[in-house]
Amino acid sequence: MPSRCTPRLVGQIARLGSSCVSFGEAQALLSSLLGVELATDTVRRITELSGQHAAAIETTEAARLAKTMARPAVSVIDRLQQVSVDGVMVAIVGGTWEEAKCAAIGRIEQTSEGPKAVDLSYFARLTDASHFIAEARVEMHRRGTENAREVVAVSDGAEWIQRYIEEHCPHALRIIDWSHAVGYLYLAGQALFAAGTGDCVAWTKTQVDLLWAGNAELVVAELTRLQDVSERLKAVREARHYLEKRLDMLRYAAFRASGYPIGSGIVESANKVVVEARLKGAGKHWKRDNVNSLLALRCAAENGRWRTNWPQTQAAMRRPHRHRPQPKAVPLPVAPQPNLDPAIPGRNYIPVFDNGKPNRNHSWKNRPSRRAKT
Repeated sequence: MPSRCTPRLVGQIARLGSSCVSFGEAQALLSSLLGVELATDTVRRITELSGQHAAAIETTEAARLAKTMARPAVSVIDRLQQVSVDGVMVAIVGGTWEEAKCAAIGRIEQTSEGPKAVDLSYFARLTDASHFIAEARVEMHRRGTENAREVVAVSDGAEWIQRYIEEHCPHALRIIDWSHAVGYLYLAGQALFAAGTGDCVAWTKTQVDLLWAGNAELVVAELTRLQDVSERLKAVREARHYLEKRLDMLRYAAFRASGYPIGSGIVESANKVVVEARLKGAGKHWKRDNVNSLLALRCAAENGRWRTNWPQTQAAMRRPHRHRPQPKAVPLPVAPQPNLDPAIPGRNYIPVFDNGKPNRNHSWKNRPSRRAKT
């Protein structure tokens, strides 16, 4: 592993570092629960590195799915599935705020209190709309949204959200979130009358009741009658334009009668649980790349897939270090050779004859005498 920690400890550091309110709290829990003494910066570094690998794995898988258009090995078929998408702002280093986009997917069950989304899963990233739509394919594929018998998409009417629905579930029934539509009427009422007055409350209640009963055309007609070119009634004109373009998504009476949800509370909850609980707080500012590292880990934990996903992340963290290229062998220095004189034939020749007679260098002269031996 890319640290002195064992693979199991690295997984525990990443889990606590992404789940706790801060890296300092994660470091304190590691010390008190496991007896592991690490610096807060070490906990932060290991958590962010783990998240980078986890996010990269999902991005690669999304690209593969886009090319192969593979179907799930086991078809996940829900009778009714809800998809909701929204965004939440995150503080970035440098004093700017950027939108982290989040998608929530759930299975709708009919209860005594109305339709309720269960078995929720999330996907969140800090990126532009096009990349988010492409990368979210992983979670939509895992949930088998393409094989669901019926899908209802409840969200606001933002253009990028409609592109998301068109890409992943084009046959879904689209519904404008009830609270979002009502919010336009409240702003219009405050523009027409003084906020909090009896006329404002009465007019707003009448329009909300009409919208609840499925009479969106009457609400649009009332807004058209009251709109004015003055800047004071800008909210009225905006409400009319917004509702008039989305009349088919405002049939709330028919939606309720058919058992469809009309609120996008699942994605509002996702924004709080996945994003805000960890990334927002007093004094928290994040590097842009580190936001997705935390979001990838938090989604894995909230979706109940930590044990399934972590082995792949651990293998990805091991790979660059296990297969690190070996340094090139450096040849040993060659010992300097002595400076020998060039060979001369006969240089070491020792004569053994003088005038045809053996001299003292001859072997005969060095042979031991028999007389001395006896």
